[in-house]
Amino acid sequence: MKVNVVFTVLCLVCFSWSNGEKLPTYITPCNRTDPDVHKCVEENIEVLRPNLKKGIPDLFIPSLDPLLIPPTCVNEEDQVKVTFTDIHIFHADNFRMDQFDIDLDKKTVNISFTFPHLRIKSTYNVNGKFLVVTFDEKGPADGNYSNFRIHLGLKGKTYLENGEEYLKWEKEAISTDVEDSHIVLEKLFGNHTDLSDKTNKVINENINIIINDLQPVIQRVVTDFIFGIVNKLFAYYPLKELFAHD
Repeated sequence: MKVNVVFTVLCLVCFSWSNGEKLPTYITPCNRTDPDVHKCVEENIEVLRPNLKKGIPDLFIPSLDPLLIPPTCVNEEDQVKVTFTDIHIFHADNFRMDQFDIDLDKKTVNISFTFPHLRIKSTYNVNGKFLVVTFDEKGPADGNYSNFRIHLGLKGKTYLENGEEYLKWEKEAISTDVEDSHIVLEKLFGNHTDLSDKTNKVINENINIIINDLQPVIQRVVTDFIFGIVNKLFAYYPLKELFAHD
C-alpha cells in the first residue's frame, strides 16, 4: 500500500494563518492576497521539515518517518482477499512540492507533491482461491517506490458553530502515480521459498498493472487519512483566526 500523505495540512497551515497570536513562533504567517504565496508556503515547509520526522503536535501533524497507516483491504468482493496491517511508510518526510494554487474567494486549493523514495513495510494476509490454488497465508510485505506523485484538489465549505464561522474541506479531485516500484511478499507459500520467489518475480514483472488496479484503494486511503487530519485542524480554529484580511 502506497500512501500516504498529510502534506496538505502543511500547505493549508502555511498559507492560511495571518494572525500569529495562537500559532507556534516558528510559523511565518502568509498574507492570503500575496501573489507570491507559493514561495511563502515553500519557505514555511522548509522551516517545518526538520521536525516532520518526529511530528508536530501543535499542527496536528503525526510522525512522518515512519508514518503509520490504518489497515486496508484489497479485493474485498473478489475471490481473493488481501489485507494489509501494521503499515509503516518510511521517508515520507522527504518530499517536493510541485504545485500550489489557491483561490480563497472560491475556496479551492490544488496541490501536487512528489516523494522521490518511499519504503512501505506491512503485514499482509491473503485469503481465497485463485484458479486451482487456495491461499491462506500471512507474512511480511516490503515495498520500495520511486517518484510517487500525489495531486489533490480541495473544495472548502463554511459552516457556523457557536456563532463562529468555520471551514470544512472536501475532496474535489485526487490522482496518484508512481514511476517505479518493487514489492516482496515473504512466506507467500509458507516455507516453499522457491515457489514464493517465483510468484514475487511474476508480481513485479506485472507491477504496473497491479498498481493501476490498486489506484481506487490507494486514493481511498489517501483521502481518508488526509481529510481526517485537515478537518481536525480547521474544526479547531474559526475562520476569523485562520484567514485574516489586510
